[in-house]
Amino acid sequence: MDIDARIKAYKFVAYSAVTFSVVAVVSVFITLPMVYNYVNNVKKQIHTDVNFCKVSARDIWSEVHLIKDAPSNNTRIARQAYSTGGGGGGAFLLLLTGLQMSIYFTSTWQYLSENDETVTVDFFGVLLALQALSSAFANPLFGYWNQVSSSTRKPVFCACAIAGFGNVLYGLAYLAPPFVKWVMLFSRILTGFSPGALGVLRSFIGTASTQEDRMKAVSITNAGFTAGFFLGPTFQICFIPLGKEGFYIGPFLINMYTSAAIFMSIASVFSILLTYFCLEENYVGIISKEEKSQDPYFVLPKFDRLPVLLLFYMWWLMCGVVCVESMAAPVTIAMYNWSREDAVLYNGIIQTLSCVFTFIVNFSLASTKLKTIDNRLLLLSGLVFFEIFFIFHMPLPFYPGPLDRPGTLNSSISEIGRCEFDWCDSTPRVPLPLYLVICSAIIGLGFPLISSTSSSLLSQIIGPRKQGTVQGFFAFTGAFSQFVVSLFSTRLFELSGYKWIMVYHWSIVTIAIISTLLLWRRLVPLKITPSHGEATRYKLGTFYRM
Repeated sequence: MDIDARIKAYKFVAYSAVTFSVVAVVSVFITLPMVYNYVNNVKKQIHTDVNFCKVSARDIWSEVHLIKDAPSNNTRIARQAYSTGGGGGGAFLLLLTGLQMSIYFTSTWQYLSENDETVTVDFFGVLLALQALSSAFANPLFGYWNQVSSSTRKPVFCACAIAGFGNVLYGLAYLAPPFVKWVMLFSRILTGFSPGALGVLRSFIGTASTQEDRMKAVSITNAGFTAGFFLGPTFQICFIPLGKEGFYIGPFLINMYTSAAIFMSIASVFSILLTYFCLEENYVGIISKEEKSQDPYFVLPKFDRLPVLLLFYMWWLMCGVVCVESMAAPVTIAMYNWSREDAVLYNGIIQTLSCVFTFIVNFSLASTKLKTIDNRLLLLSGLVFFEIFFIFHMPLPFYPGPLDRPGTLNSSISEIGRCEFDWCDSTPRVPLPLYLVICSAIIGLGFPLISSTSSSLLSQIIGPRKQGTVQGFFAFTGAFSQFVVSLFSTRLFELSGYKWIMVYHWSIVTIAIISTLLLWRRLVPLKITPSHGEATRYKLGTFYRM
């Protein structure tokens, strides 16, 4: 009887414990959303109150300025948003976008040629070009969507979802012989939609920060983008230990190529979650309709289009240089007789070093006195770095050479030659130490000086207005540059080597330097308050401040 009583007691205790546990778990399920909803409502209410305080403060200052300016018959009230924006969420999203653009740079040619023997360098160029073209057309479309809907989240959601599906197709392309190259082509077109959100994100950064903090915000977010862009090949290096053979999980092969696609698929999903939970759309850099209605004398002038066109040209130039980075694998295989695996590893290391220099410059632009230097001087410095890069990357006649054809032995490198083109017999190679310096330090210093300053100047010249469409076309210019330059670069490389590719880039950099000097006085932020008696154009005609 004692044993039966103990069993009943233990059963009662066990049932009670299970019941209390279930009740506790159910309570957590019920109360946690309630607590989250309460905290979220409190946060929104605080945000609304803070915005109300800011608007009230601006109204007081408007009245003060109106009274102050009344004796001299001024009809213009200076206005400025007192806030900062463009936080870490945007920077991290741009980092993931940069990863998407560059993670396949050093491995696409190898993955493609190993799974489809019919592929050619021309087709490789078409693949790169069509990815850039999809990004080019996606940017203005997403920018217009952003402008009309005043939403950053929706276009970014769409871009990340399409890119994620493209990454999945890229990782499974090897399963589709003899259509591997076509599946890969379609997948890279889809992944081009991720950079298609660049214009939207840059517009968000530009309009979520005040003019005083614009350079800091742009530098931080550009640091994220360039870090992702240059770290892409580094992530690819991390998958090299898997090798070409890799291992199977069911019918799916996990190797050095497909693992990168799996990683980017996960990153696309993470980008969607990050956008939903962390991206706060607070556009303090835009003069709203309410603010305009409160000041009947406020006029927003038109922006100067010629310097804007020059900045578009700068973006064309800089994104065209990206094609040089994407051609690094076949160029170094031809010049230094590297194997395909070595080309992935060494070019990844070079781009990682370049990323370090880029990060240092962007950090300095955001956090040191370097941000107080005239943007035009910084832009000109970046162009000089690019000029140096392309001069020394040319096959100059005093460089050692010629390159080694298959079946020959290079006495300095002690490997069989791997340059399979007719121009190899007459083309010298860039000395390896010099190549390492210009492709890591010089290009790493030039990129942030051009990208951060051109983005910041563009946002300042346009002024405190919606920028989604303009930023979309700005990003379109860069993506279309990659499309055009990829096509003729791969064709030129196959026909005549890398000489004329470098001559082209050197020429457009030289034109950019001359144009910057000619338009020096017009590369300035939009002047909201014109001088007395100065004619200022706006959408309804010409405005004079008397």
